[in-house]
Amino acid sequence: MTGLLLRVLLGAALLHTVATAPTKHVVGRGIAMPAGYSRILFQDDFSTQAAGSPPSPAKWAVQAGTGYANGPESWGTHEVQSYGDSRDNLRVTAAGTLLITPINKGGSWTSGRIETASGITLVCAAGAKLRIEASLRFGEAPVWQQMGIWPSFWAMGSDLRRRPNEMWPSAGEVDIAESINGVPTVWHTLHCGTAPAGPCDEFTGISSTAPFSRGDFHTVAVEIDRTNPGGDWRGETLTWYVDGAVTATVAGTRVNDEAAWTAVTRNPKFLILNVAIGGDFPDNVANDAHVHTPTPQTVGGAGASLEVNYVAVFST
Repeated sequence: MTGLLLRVLLGAALLHTVATAPTKHVVGRGIAMPAGYSRILFQDDFSTQAAGSPPSPAKWAVQAGTGYANGPESWGTHEVQSYGDSRDNLRVTAAGTLLITPINKGGSWTSGRIETASGITLVCAAGAKLRIEASLRFGEAPVWQQMGIWPSFWAMGSDLRRRPNEMWPSAGEVDIAESINGVPTVWHTLHCGTAPAGPCDEFTGISSTAPFSRGDFHTVAVEIDRTNPGGDWRGETLTWYVDGAVTATVAGTRVNDEAAWTAVTRNPKFLILNVAIGGDFPDNVANDAHVHTPTPQTVGGAGASLEVNYVAVFST
């Protein structure tokens, strides 16, 4: 595991590009309007819900079980947890944050997953930019206690809700910030087109990493930019940020497939916050035929939680 962590951290350092943080204007508790943006399409700082409550049902739908109805089992990635609405797994805290906590009870794992409500439509208009942003932190328990812990903030094409057994990866998935196995690293990934292989190199996707200290709040974002002069999709971009620094960019020329790029940049999206347990991604990063996550040493609880200060979506 030591060699793996070193490779991950060295790779993250090489991919990390520093940029100047934009000037912001405060528009809500903990939420600020990024420079160049003028509209808020969605926001939640979790301040409307009492401590111990689930997030607002007007903004979020709580998911339950081990997959969508008529969708693949274990959410299609061989995760081992069952999602539910227990306040042990999912609640607003006294500090006004959202806390998602995985719990291990005798080898049976439960956790929390929420998605933006079905009536909320998030679309990047032609000639505009769309920015999806959150302030969050990952649990800081030691690595050996977090093997298989998989917190994520991501966006998915709404077509997946209609046909969950058919529309991945063609619906378009943008992983804004996810981390696994307790390492101080964040992954940004684009999934699109067809699988296996296809324009987004599935099942891995187009992926990069950046350093990400655990136990600290960070602002993470992805920006869809459709302002390319002339409107040529090949010059459009997706750009990921951590604390105002550019950490990854993918252009339409990289995907080189208009249908796949259209699904990612033009189609409506919904947002997801969750903490999964085990599955293909944690196992693959563990990179050892003898390691299957979660391990007997994986603890769960507060040290493996995902805490969210706010989520917001902006448009120019």
